[in-house]
Amino acid sequence: MDMAALDLSGPQDDAHCRSLLIIPGELVYAQCRLALRKTYLNNYSARKIAIQQQYGMLDERLDQALRADAFCNYDEAVKASIEVQDELSLAEIAYASCGTTRERLQEEIVSATGVDGFAFTAAERPTVINQNVAAIRESRAVIQGPPTTVAAN
Repeated sequence: MDMAALDLSGPQDDAHCRSLLIIPGELVYAQCRLALRKTYLNNYSARKIAIQQQYGMLDERLDQALRADAFCNYDEAVKASIEVQDELSLAEIAYASCGTTRERLQEEIVSATGVDGFAFTAAERPTVINQNVAAIRESRAVIQGPPTTVAAN
């Protein structure tokens, strides 16, 4: 996601998450705000479109495997965002944490297309790492709440 498009003030996001009694500064607050922005769904959709352009429509099992891997990477990246390491290192750690979903994706891409699953995920890796970096940046940008909220506390 383009960080310039990210509305850090996000009063609607903030109000919704606070209505759930989620407090700025907590990881779950960042997760709530990113869920409202559909970060995971946008990442999944971008990957799905790229696969469809190359291989055609995805069957249900491949789509489910892709969705699971996209969610795993998003979730692990957001959880990693509270660590002090640099974004790229954290994105790599998040990617490594999703080995099980990546293996299932490899199996399903072979089944659906006959393409080598390892080669497929190796080719897709830079896209996923970039999405993880973006999710980490977004999480770090919103976790404390809108700038006016931080100043008020």
